[in-house]
Amino acid sequence: MELEITVYDDNDQVVKTCNANTVDLRFGQISAIMELLDIESVNDSVELMRIVNKAWKQLTRILTKIFPEMEEDDWNNVKISELLPVVVLILKSSIAEMMKIPKSKNG
Repeated sequence: MELEITVYDDNDQVVKTCNANTVDLRFGQISAIMELLDIESVNDSVELMRIVNKAWKQLTRILTKIFPEMEEDDWNNVKISELLPVVVLILKSSIAEMMKIPKSKNG
């Protein structure tokens, strides 16, 4: 699944668009995002936004690893209405990939 982040200027004009592919993500990145957001306790978008706000610096550091074309200041110019769905997609896609791992018993 391809992910896209758009950076805007003060006039809401697109400055740049950065793409990432969820298959390129490493477990450590997903684990850190899940730990930051504690996604299981989130009931709505407003609550998710509050959690993201509290963890903003650490979250953007992780997201910059996923979207290497993004610079630190770029994150301040991403619309939250576009960022939150990307974070949720990253988590859902990664969890779906983990669920595909076969479970076996050690015998």
